Amino acid sequence: MRCDDKRIYVAFDDGREVSKPLLPFLREASARERRNCRITDYKTAIYWPDLDEQVGVDWILDVPEDDVLELAGFKTMIFKRS
Repeated sequence: MRCDDKRIYVAFDDGREVSKPLLPFLREASARERRNCRITDYKTAIYWPDLDEQVGVDWILDVPEDDVLELAGFKTMIFKRS
């Protein structure tokens, strides 16, 4: 994962790289703050501790969060009212 002053770039294990325009909190951040990030939540999110901000892979890929969680091996829980 890397950011320049306009876009965020995310490389996946299969070799694909996806980019998106920076969100406002990243546009306003310094280059050092943008570089200081880590992959979290079982590789389903990116977290910037200096900014206390996080984005999910669902946003990067423009897919529903449930789809990402299912692909990561999580089961969707459906609660029924009794």
